[in-house]
Amino acid sequence: MKAELLRAIYAWDQMRFAIWRQRFGARLELGASVSPNLRLTDLRIEPGARVSVGSGYATERRRVNHVWVQSGGSLLLGPRVWLRTECGPNYVTVAEGARVELGARCLVNGAMLHANVGIRMGDDSMIGFGSRVLDSDFHNLDVHTPERSSPVTIGERVWIASDVTVLQGVTIGDDVVVGARSVVTRDIPPGVLALGHPARPVRALGPRARLP
Repeated sequence: MKAELLRAIYAWDQMRFAIWRQRFGARLELGASVSPNLRLTDLRIEPGARVSVGSGYATERRRVNHVWVQSGGSLLLGPRVWLRTECGPNYVTVAEGARVELGARCLVNGAMLHANVGIRMGDDSMIGFGSRVLDSDFHNLDVHTPERSSPVTIGERVWIASDVTVLQGVTIGDDVVVGARSVVTRDIPPGVLALGHPARPVRALGPRARLP
């Protein structure tokens, strides 16, 4: 009886998921085995925007993922991306014409990604709770200094710990760990532990293992 009930719940979830995805039409592309919990996302895909979710996408059964892709913007989530919500909500904002791309097996755990131009995370990278990746100043500094926007590139097997801020124009190399509460204002070379305000390499690291 219990198995039959579980199958009925699964079928009900799949039906509601199918109805939900129809509202977005061609703007939402889904791979195989995408978690039906995706339908609990506060998802806004404006006309002319595109969201692609790779196979094996995972998230919890909570209404705390907030995704807004504006006209002409693109959000690409690779296979087995996990938008984890136990530690808090995730916020992903893609401005007009911008592009956010998360590689295979990336984990975003209660964090914020906000792109005016572009943000890219390589495979097997992680962002901890309370952290922010921002590719723009979002305001003029003064009448002589206009707003600056420049893409952010995060390599493969990078771990950005909790309460980290990554600012516009930064490239973080492969196999990097950025310590908690750091502020990344300049490029970080591969294979280091970086800490501080601004974040600087403090020691070398060996290769980091790929996520299971």
